[in-house]
Amino acid sequence: MPTRPLRYNKQVDKGGQTVSATEFAELTGVSRERLRTWERRFGFPRPARVARGPRRYAVVDAARVVAVRRAAEQGVPLPRAIADAALAPQSDVSDAVLAAIAAVAPIPVVLVTGPEPLQVAYVNASLQAVDGPILTDVRLDGLPWFLGSDLERTLRTLFAGETSALECAHPAWAGGTTVERSIAFRIPGEAGERPVVALVGIDRDEERRARRELGELQQELTRVRVREQRRQRWLALAASLAERFQRDTGEALLGATVDTLVRRLGAVDAGVALYVAGQLALGTTSRGLLGPHMVTVTRYDDLAALMQRSVPEWLAPATASAFGVHAGLHCLAVPIGVVGERLGALLIVFDELAALDEDIRNVLTVVAAGLGFVVLRDRLVSSALP
Repeated sequence: MPTRPLRYNKQVDKGGQTVSATEFAELTGVSRERLRTWERRFGFPRPARVARGPRRYAVVDAARVVAVRRAAEQGVPLPRAIADAALAPQSDVSDAVLAAIAAVAPIPVVLVTGPEPLQVAYVNASLQAVDGPILTDVRLDGLPWFLGSDLERTLRTLFAGETSALECAHPAWAGGTTVERSIAFRIPGEAGERPVVALVGIDRDEERRARRELGELQQELTRVRVREQRRQRWLALAASLAERFQRDTGEALLGATVDTLVRRLGAVDAGVALYVAGQLALGTTSRGLLGPHMVTVTRYDDLAALMQRSVPEWLAPATASAFGVHAGLHCLAVPIGVVGERLGALLIVFDELAALDEDIRNVLTVVAAGLGFVVLRDRLVSSALP
């Protein structure tokens, strides 16, 4: 599409301005060959020529040619389309066109007629109330920024091409350095009516809200994916430990279990504290950082509540310290019990806190239940021995 001013020739047509056949074809979207066919068969459009010189077309005929092309594309016979175009007003905007854009107010709306000159035919109330360069009857090519701009390319594409709507960027209608975006689309009109393109401003506040909401949704999606990946790792860990519970026995099984937990969870240390006469007896741990310690359960409210409810929880710093957890580390306690009998607690030490969602709590409860059956089985075997 042209991005330069059209080359007018006032010597050929003293009553107006003319352009070459090539430029006229670019303006209207009608090929040179088709223009000559219409001229030969219907006498329209009628170019100006000097002797045997090249055809020159009046710029004022461009709108009528576009109107004829649009009508023909809608199935109107060419003779009728040409007759209607000859009778059509050249500057008025119909009531139907104005009604078509009423629903978008107070979003800025500008109606432009064309394809040449590209002239403002209407601005809606939101722009009429603002002092700025965009007023009715303003020619866009008179604005210093227009020629070669995204807006010029968009308008020429809509007037001469097959595209019905495009998004474009342009300086704020009210002036200044702010860049705005508008949706430009052809307004459907009556056959022979002067072609019109509507520029409807995009609500920047609404766009920002939409972008913010989209960003929040993307962040939530990322969080869901992270939770799902973590849940899958916990489930795989539980399945692996369940298989080991069925195969191995004794203290070797407990040691292997806590070693697996430390490796798979990225923990600092882990161990099993057995419940004996109101105390939790923590022996040797996986990395040897905590044991041995004897901790009276009722001395610490959070520990007593945890053992009573049988749900995994983070221990308070003072309670964790009683098991030998160093300052700056965090201890997750998972009660171990079978059919209401308290057997102990699985202690897992991490270097940072993490949220305990329902999936993680369930998996930890399953792991603790497996450990509970191991502890109970070992006790039953020991009591049965002579």
